[in-house]
Amino acid sequence: MSATQPFYLMNGIAGWQSAASTNIAGAMNGGSLSLQPLPGSVRPLVDSAGSFGGLQSAIGVALDREDDVYILDAGKCEIKRFDRCIQKFVRLHCVGGQGTEPRQLSDPHGIAISRCGNLYVADTGNYRVQVFSLPDLALRSIWGPVTVAQIADGYSITSAVAKQEAPTQGCPPHMEYPQGTWQPWDVAVAPDGSICVSDFANGLIHYFDAAGCWCFASNGAGAGQAALQQPTRIAIDKKGRVYVIQQGANYVVVLDAAGKFLQSVQQPQQLAGDFRPVAVAVDLNGNLCLSDCVTRKLFFYQPVSDGSWCPTRCCGSAQAFASAIEFTSSGVPILADGAQTVCQMEPAAAYPTNGTFIAGPLDSKTYKCVWHRVVLSGYVPQGAAVRVDTFTSESSKSTAEIESLPESRWATGIVDADTTCCEWDCMVLSTSGRYLWLRLTLTGAGIQTPQIDEIRIYYPRSSSLKYLPPVYSVDPVSEDFLSRFLSIFDTMAGRISDRITYIARYFDPCSTPANPRNVGGTDFLSYLGSWIGMTLESNWSVERRRELVRKAHRLYALRGTAAGVKLAVELYTGVKPSILEMFRLRRWLIVGQSTLGNCSELFGSAIMSRLQIGANSTIGQFQLIDWGDPNLDLFNKYANQFLVVVPRWSGASEADLTNLKQIVQMAQPAHTEATIEWAEPRFRIGIQSFVGVDTIIAQYPVGVVEGQGTLGYDTVLGVPGEQGVQRAIRVGRNATLGTTLVLN
Repeated sequence: MSATQPFYLMNGIAGWQSAASTNIAGAMNGGSLSLQPLPGSVRPLVDSAGSFGGLQSAIGVALDREDDVYILDAGKCEIKRFDRCIQKFVRLHCVGGQGTEPRQLSDPHGIAISRCGNLYVADTGNYRVQVFSLPDLALRSIWGPVTVAQIADGYSITSAVAKQEAPTQGCPPHMEYPQGTWQPWDVAVAPDGSICVSDFANGLIHYFDAAGCWCFASNGAGAGQAALQQPTRIAIDKKGRVYVIQQGANYVVVLDAAGKFLQSVQQPQQLAGDFRPVAVAVDLNGNLCLSDCVTRKLFFYQPVSDGSWCPTRCCGSAQAFASAIEFTSSGVPILADGAQTVCQMEPAAAYPTNGTFIAGPLDSKTYKCVWHRVVLSGYVPQGAAVRVDTFTSESSKSTAEIESLPESRWATGIVDADTTCCEWDCMVLSTSGRYLWLRLTLTGAGIQTPQIDEIRIYYPRSSSLKYLPPVYSVDPVSEDFLSRFLSIFDTMAGRISDRITYIARYFDPCSTPANPRNVGGTDFLSYLGSWIGMTLESNWSVERRRELVRKAHRLYALRGTAAGVKLAVELYTGVKPSILEMFRLRRWLIVGQSTLGNCSELFGSAIMSRLQIGANSTIGQFQLIDWGDPNLDLFNKYANQFLVVVPRWSGASEADLTNLKQIVQMAQPAHTEATIEWAEPRFRIGIQSFVGVDTIIAQYPVGVVEGQGTLGYDTVLGVPGEQGVQRAIRVGRNATLGTTLVLN
């Protein structure tokens, strides 16, 4: 096999060219091929002895990046988080409570959490969506109330002004909103950070960008599909498609990221007329989960190649019904049943015992093409296996024809079992043909799954037989055997040839193989660095190691200089450091060479606090120094020393400080002593005060940044929008001496 031999490539990026699949995950969503995880038994997050934290009506559920569970307790209008330590749901303080004020809720229905840590609450009774920050529970913004109006090219929104109705006897006054005011029911967050809100009153799905700005609204109408009516629950998959449930409807509407109708997911055939979904969720593999309030079961759907949905399995029990569903990062469904139970599904068996994936047709565009071999990249654990079958034909065939082929028409039939190496290959034993279909059968014991990351199919067959005398090709049977036999050695030679062909990438620091961070062993990047005398530590990030080797020529040209130390630190940290050479702090008053002023100081023998009998011998004020000449202490105090001040970047840790010391040690002169200090973003006289690094002269601090400023220390409360504006003097409110008030 030569490096120029053509081949078909299938992976999560190039696509899998799937014709059909059963019990296979990853074939439709751009991931790796593996067995589809199975749902199993339902287990409450907390026991039934009363440790539910006083739940009344858990109708919403959401998970953050750490898979911590948050639920919406509609009965108490509260948001609660599951504490894994005490195994209870605890209330988020300062969020919730019945009312109309900011932070209070009225008849809420849905919650969602974004990847950046924003908590969205559909405050249905107050006609608004409230946005909180999870780390500090700050109220970021309030969307609405708004009034929706239909215009020529879609919809527009305006702020809704409510009127207070006169109270009736025994009832408090209430607000009356105008016709067309939206009624947020549920919230869902897309992978790109954009947000969708279902509008129960107007039958719309509202689209917001990641910054919270309203973009447009969609009624979901399309060819053969009526406009939405009373949409309730919504979910968004990794491709941005929106799945909408309508109150009382027995199907799910699917919209694309632009709000256009794509298709509808119908009920299973055996449940026609007895199916009414009330909750919907999509896992990371693109599989759909619906909760049916009639049968009180969970139904799982798998996407197929023609864009339709196939019901794969269902789960039914007393606790299987859910008013809200959310998937963890590992694909475990979390269920809120609308009452006092929040559960998670624990698979009884993690995976099915087998699954089938068919790819094709692969077109060689060559009449009677002899296909060469199949190369699989992935992982097959012990107890699992992957069987490779192929079928060739001179004409293209439909998927139905391929699936109905008898087993005798499939060839190759080679099994990959217990392979932990990166690649495994086998010869294609099918007869010659222009088109090829590949069938992979993944099997396991139910507790593990094979994983296929990439497939390459080479064609046409290339072997050394063509270099042998024609007598070896006279007999067709002998020719086929010899061709396959020689292909074993041709493959080995081809791998060596490929390595030689692409050897240049090993010499490029940006492409040479490198071990991940904190992984031991010598990789080629470290080997490449050793050629130029550079030692790379395994606890440095791969990106920093590559950059240090790539800029080695500049580092060596500046080695032993302050500029070289700066460059080495900047390559590792990405920020520019400041270097202070300690000899510059010498401001001694020397007769005949100095003038009185700020650049001159008197000095004496106590500069080093050296023990000298009769001169500096007070206990507690001297130190024992047995090196150097006391007469040269004046110069030794700051000799051969320098200070490196590094602005502390986001995410920097003490481990990075240790790595910085190693970086500086490689770049500094051998006879010098270096000290590294973090530069925090504040000015502290006597501790840290570098003009141009952490201070700006004559600039007045403006406002408070949430989570970053401390009142009375490095922040000043201000009014938004007034920075840089000369404010008038107002006694008792705005009269600060030296800032806005000048005595004249």
